[in-house]
Amino acid sequence: MAGTQLDYIVQQFSININGYGHAGDGEMCSLPKIKKKMEEFQGGGMLFPRKRAVGYQALDFSCDLSSFDPTVLGTCGLYGANQNLVFSVAGFMDGDNNAQHTVNCQMAGEVEQLDPGDWAPGKKSKLKFQATLSAIQLVIDNVTIWDLDAQNGVYQVNGTDFYSAVKTALGL
Repeated sequence: MAGTQLDYIVQQFSININGYGHAGDGEMCSLPKIKKKMEEFQGGGMLFPRKRAVGYQALDFSCDLSSFDPTVLGTCGLYGANQNLVFSVAGFMDGDNNAQHTVNCQMAGEVEQLDPGDWAPGKKSKLKFQATLSAIQLVIDNVTIWDLDAQNGVYQVNGTDFYSAVKTALGL
């Protein structure tokens, strides 16, 4: 009986925030949503409007940590080195037929919010972390899927540089 093979199932992950590893500390993480920014256009003679992509919406990364870690708390400053921090998530995925996969998501940006949540005696103190990003590189099984960098004009998907024509036109 032929069926769908289950593959790329996340089994474990580790979070690194600005050079500090948090293996075992990450309870949950949300990698950036890649969502197009759409604008509506309806010119003369068009029966109805259509939407056209004009870029991507802002990228965010968030995670819930199981400890109230001072190295993470110190990343939420307004000035200096806190404006271009490095974050990463490394993961192990598996699937049917003994498939094994690695995933690594490297990100750069700035911490937007730290939420220490509610505290109660004898309970674990969690720390919710959210960052806004200026760059992301997602690699699965040593193949670069996304390489997006807003500040340096990098826009590559599945190894294809879609931004080279733009950079040429702008003289970059």
